[in-house]
Amino acid sequence: MPNLSVKEVSTRLGRFCIIKVNKMLIVTPCDTRVKILEALSEAEMTAEEIAGKVGSAYSTVMDHMDVLEKLEIVSSQLRRTEGKRRIAFSLNDDLGESMSHPADPTSELDIKNK
Repeated sequence: MPNLSVKEVSTRLGRFCIIKVNKMLIVTPCDTRVKILEALSEAEMTAEEIAGKVGSAYSTVMDHMDVLEKLEIVSSQLRRTEGKRRIAFSLNDDLGESMSHPADPTSELDIKNK
């Protein structure tokens, strides 16, 4: 499991979170994605479990998971339990080592703050 730490910083420009995953730093507005990353740092979870943990709707969590997967921060795997198919999400173990440089997510993705 990757090493994850989150620090909240307040400035006159607003609140930001500095996320350190292994050797990579990410600066982002404090939002649902930070809560999702903190939840996934504890264990692999389904979208339903994440939604319950962070207090967001399932559809909101899935929108954020799509962004985090495209940035290669999280990965997903199909699981079958009790005859039901669920997608389980986890933090990428090789995050930081596999990326030669952090991507600018706004250049390739239509990211909406939720």
